[in-house]
Amino acid sequence: MGLKRLFKKVFLGGNIINGHIYDAIEKKRKTGRSFKDCLEESVKETFTEDMPGTSHIYQVGRKDGRVQGTVEQAKRDEKKMQKLHEKHEQDRQEWDKIDKEKDQIIDELSQDLD
Repeated sequence: MGLKRLFKKVFLGGNIINGHIYDAIEKKRKTGRSFKDCLEESVKETFTEDMPGTSHIYQVGRKDGRVQGTVEQAKRDEKKMQKLHEKHEQDRQEWDKIDKEKDQIIDELSQDLD
């Protein structure tokens, strides 16, 4: 939406401040949230989405943060999967050991019956 919304805010109130106030009142009417929350949202979306200079900087920082977060999450996931794999291998070895012991006990019992 960007520039269109910015121009609407400017022309709606005659200046940017009155435009934010009118926009906040409109959002309050639509959403039912407090006027303060709606005003904060209106100002935030102007700086982060509508204004040409600041919106580009905000979007670049937001994307970089997501990419960095994705890389870090991938490393955490890899460590977690490695731990799960190690745990599974330990459990598998334990199950094999128990299975061998079970087979030995069955063999001993079957020899005692013969």
